[in-house]
Amino acid sequence: MKNCLVLLTNSYPFSSEEPFLEPEVPYLAKAFDKVIVLAIGLDKDAQKTRNAPENFDCYNVSLTSKRLGRLICVSKGMINSFLPAKIPEDKACDSFKKRVFCEYFYARGEREFSLCKSVLDKYDFSQYDSVTVYSYWFFVTALVGSKVCEYISGGCKKLKFISRGHGYDVYKYANSLNYLPLREFLLKRVDSVHPCSIDGEKHIASQFPELEGKISHRYLGTQDGGISDMNEDCFHIVSCSRMVGLKRIDRIATALSLLENKLPCKIKWTHIGDGETMRKVKSICEEKLGFIDVNLVGRISNAQVREFYQKERADVFLNVSTTEGLPVSMMEALSFSIPVIATDVGGVGEIVKDGYNGILISPDFTDAELAETIKAFVFRTKEERKEMRKNAREFWAENFDAQKNFSAFAKEISEFDR
Repeated sequence: MKNCLVLLTNSYPFSSEEPFLEPEVPYLAKAFDKVIVLAIGLDKDAQKTRNAPENFDCYNVSLTSKRLGRLICVSKGMINSFLPAKIPEDKACDSFKKRVFCEYFYARGEREFSLCKSVLDKYDFSQYDSVTVYSYWFFVTALVGSKVCEYISGGCKKLKFISRGHGYDVYKYANSLNYLPLREFLLKRVDSVHPCSIDGEKHIASQFPELEGKISHRYLGTQDGGISDMNEDCFHIVSCSRMVGLKRIDRIATALSLLENKLPCKIKWTHIGDGETMRKVKSICEEKLGFIDVNLVGRISNAQVREFYQKERADVFLNVSTTEGLPVSMMEALSFSIPVIATDVGGVGEIVKDGYNGILISPDFTDAELAETIKAFVFRTKEERKEMRKNAREFWAENFDAQKNFSAFAKEISEFDR
C-alpha cells in the first residue's frame, strides 16, 4: 500500500514559526511514503530554515511578499462586500464588518489555492492507494485544503481531509468580532477536525451539535529532553511566548516589582520570545526590577528552548495569557519537571491541575494577586516543591509525550477503512 500526505502549513519549514509541528514530522515521515508540504503564508523569498525528512517535498507557494498578498485579499474582500455575495452561506455572518472579514478570508483561500495548483500539477496522485490532505490549522489552510481535495479528487483512489485546530482558529471569542468565517462550511467538508484540547472540542461542538461526530480532540506533545532540578540559591521564573498584548508579559514584570524585600531568596526571571511589547517590558524592568536578575532572551528555536531547560534550572513556568488553546510551551516545561503557574483560560486546565503540578489563577487577576501567588509558591517547603515537580513530569508522560501522541495520530490519519 502506497500513500501520500498533502500537508498545508502557514510557514513550516521556511521560518521559525510553527515550532510545535517539528516533533510531529518524523512520525508523519514514517507513516507516509510521500509528504508534500505546501506553506501558504510566507514572503516569496522565504528560505527553508529547518531540515525535513527525505520523503518530504516542501514548497513555499508565495509569488509576492506576504504583506502585498494580504493587501490584495483585503482589497478584494472590501470590493466584494458591496457586490452580491458569491461566498458560501454563513449564518454567523450577520454584520457588514463580518461580511468584509468573510470576503477577505475567502479571497485569501482562493488566492492561496491558485498558487498551490502549480505544485499539485507536478504529481500523479493516481499512483497512490490513498491520499490524506492535512490542514495544520482550522482557518485559511483548511479552506485551501477543501479546494485541494476538490481539485485532486478525480485522480485519487481514496481521499481523506482532516484538520487540526489550536487557538485563534478554534475560539471565535479570540477574534475581535467574536466571529470566525465559514465554520459550518469547513466542518461539512472535512472528514474530521481535531482541536488540540477537550475545551476546544467542546467549543466547536457546542456551536454545531449536528456535526459533533466529526469533532474530536487530539493532544499535541513534546519530546523528552530529560529532567531538570530546582535551584538552591535563588528562585528562577521562566516564561516563554511572543511579546504581544494578549500574553501580558508587562503584567509579569509589574507583579514581580511588588516582591521587592518580600522573599527569602534572590529572584531570577527569564523570558524567551520577542514582539511588539518588548520595549514596554524593557522599560518596566529598567525602572522597577533592579533587584531582580532579568534576562530577556528574545526569540530562539525550539531546539534552543529545550537546550535552555536542560542547562538552566527553572523553578516555575509562568503564563498569564488572556486566551490560549493548549500551550505547547507548558507541555515543554512539564516535561522537564517544571511546575506551571497559569491563567485558567482555554484548555490550560487540561495541562495544569491546580495544586498538583502547578497553580491556576483567574484570568482577571490583579498584579497584587499574581505577586502573592508567586510569593506563596516560593514559600512552599522543599518537599512540597519536589512533589509538584515529580507530578509535573508524570502528568506530561501520561498525556503529552510526543512519541506516544504523534505516532498514534500519524497512524490514524494514514489508515483508511477497508
